[in-house]
Amino acid sequence: MANGLGPHYLGLWLEGDTSFLFFSAPSPQAVEQLSATGGVTLRQRHELTYEQWQGGLELKPWLVGDLFFCPSWDPAPPPKGAKRLLIDPGLVFGSGLHPTTRHCLELLWLRRQLGPLGRVLDLGCGTGILAMAAAAWGAKEVLAVDLNPLCVSTTKNNARLNGIGLTTLEGPAGDFLDKPADLVLGNLPWAVQQELWAEPRDLDGMPQMILSGVMRSQVGKLEDLLRSRGYAIAQRREAEFTWFSLWARKS
Repeated sequence: MANGLGPHYLGLWLEGDTSFLFFSAPSPQAVEQLSATGGVTLRQRHELTYEQWQGGLELKPWLVGDLFFCPSWDPAPPPKGAKRLLIDPGLVFGSGLHPTTRHCLELLWLRRQLGPLGRVLDLGCGTGILAMAAAAWGAKEVLAVDLNPLCVSTTKNNARLNGIGLTTLEGPAGDFLDKPADLVLGNLPWAVQQELWAEPRDLDGMPQMILSGVMRSQVGKLEDLLRSRGYAIAQRREAEFTWFSLWARKS
């Protein structure tokens, strides 16, 4: 589908039965040619800056634990004793500036202080920032998965930038819950989590989870669901009276 879209084509974002095409410059001819192939209808056009697409947030260096995250195009030197991780979000959300991502990293760092992370499963990996942090903090194995092919390619690119070895696969999060994981990471909408953690799925092989992406009206439901599956809430984070993150462990 992406072939023949011209030199300004950047990538394709899938959202249900809708596809979002990104170009670095207006490319009406390429879009018209694609529409002419049939089965595709142009619904809207938008012109916006990269910062607007990323929510108006400028990516700047920041530190969590002993990891120093910074944009790949401006690799600042890390503080003494810290390891630098380069991030190129591309067109994908997950630069680390959103509080849900930041809280997941903070909780992951706290978990690391208790001992080795073991095998880590990152559901909805986005840019790969959580998966890379887990690998950098010594995880035995890291499997990063996402339904969106653009997220998968972005995670692979960021892992290459940092020389980090991890496995990245494309597909629905539920398809990977049979994979052994000592720790599950999931910064996912409530609708997805509600389905993932409900019966009859077997969660016995997943003793710990760090979950985020839920809002005030949903966090209580998520906590109740986790408790019904035998988890206790070890840590709870809140940002802007809106976003909530949980670290849950099997009782």
